[in-house]
Amino acid sequence: MIRCPSPIADSVILARRVFVGLTVALLAVGCGGEMSTSDTTSVVEATTSTSEVKPLTSMAAGEAIPGTSLRALVPGNDYLADRINLVIAPWGWAVEVDFERIALAMLSWDGDAYFITETGAIGADPTTAVGAQLGVFGIEPWRSSRDRFNVWITDVEPESPVSWVNQTEPPFSLPDQSVVVLALDAGRYNSDLTSVAGFDVHFVGPDPPQRPAAGNPFANVAIVLDSEFPSAGLLHVPHELGHAMFNLPDEYVGQQLGYDDRGDLSSWPSCATDESQAHAWWGDLVGMVDPMVDTWGAEMDQAGFSMGDMTPIAQAVSVTDVDGGCYGVSGTIRATSDSLMNTNIPVLGSVNRRWAEQILLLWQGTPRQ
Repeated sequence: MIRCPSPIADSVILARRVFVGLTVALLAVGCGGEMSTSDTTSVVEATTSTSEVKPLTSMAAGEAIPGTSLRALVPGNDYLADRINLVIAPWGWAVEVDFERIALAMLSWDGDAYFITETGAIGADPTTAVGAQLGVFGIEPWRSSRDRFNVWITDVEPESPVSWVNQTEPPFSLPDQSVVVLALDAGRYNSDLTSVAGFDVHFVGPDPPQRPAAGNPFANVAIVLDSEFPSAGLLHVPHELGHAMFNLPDEYVGQQLGYDDRGDLSSWPSCATDESQAHAWWGDLVGMVDPMVDTWGAEMDQAGFSMGDMTPIAQAVSVTDVDGGCYGVSGTIRATSDSLMNTNIPVLGSVNRRWAEQILLLWQGTPRQ
């Protein structure tokens, strides 16, 4: 791998766990298929159809952007299009083919769950699997938004696993980028390291999101992977992208102050300081269940690891007023009992999903070919 102690100028482009018995209901990434008609109960209708926009270029998987270290990880990338650029970068990988295989599994680009073995490896043989897992693009709203993304892979790595997490200048010369560093055995580099994301500072709500006139709107992510049980680390990829892309707060309890030591204990869009604020923020969504619950169940059925009755999960992600907010302080409120931003189940919940969809619709995208 190429170690890079400073930002890379690739000149050219201006322009915690969820287990359901042995099914190991692991989440992560995935993509594929458009929303079913039942999914339209979610939140936002697209204002622009990407099918009406002619693609400028269509790259094959593995094809490099001329003059850069960036290669298309999936087919159909269009580096001249109005798309978000997701870059997967390595740290600590000795064998490049292993890194690319894990990166692809993380994406679940075709929308299918991938198989997990008893040792935590990511495999393709269902006969040796004890569970299945969805990756990022298997989860809404990433799942229905592939036309709004380019996904790249690079052999350039940061100086340390977290060097790029809060970097003000993006490490690659791409507009609108978020970099996911897959850091192999980073705990041996620093035992205190955990998967972490910088916070997107542009999309803070409650006003409708707007693309910034200048600068990169997204933050970066570092994912700590253990070579002895790599699938466990991948559970954190979509969760951390929830922070880096949509500025979503953690929804598990325990803190006594806001994330920046504010005393008001609220974080848009899903953690309210009191009942009045909660009703103002998501009162119109009370009772709604993110239809990703059904999609998750269907994908697990198809993979041969049925989760059975999804009613308890639907109840856990139904929008309501959950006392204790995101901080465990009585009187503060959060929108759902569970979500991707809580225990990492592959369901954002209707409140978070509406906000994420509004942000993604700010990019026009082009149809993939």
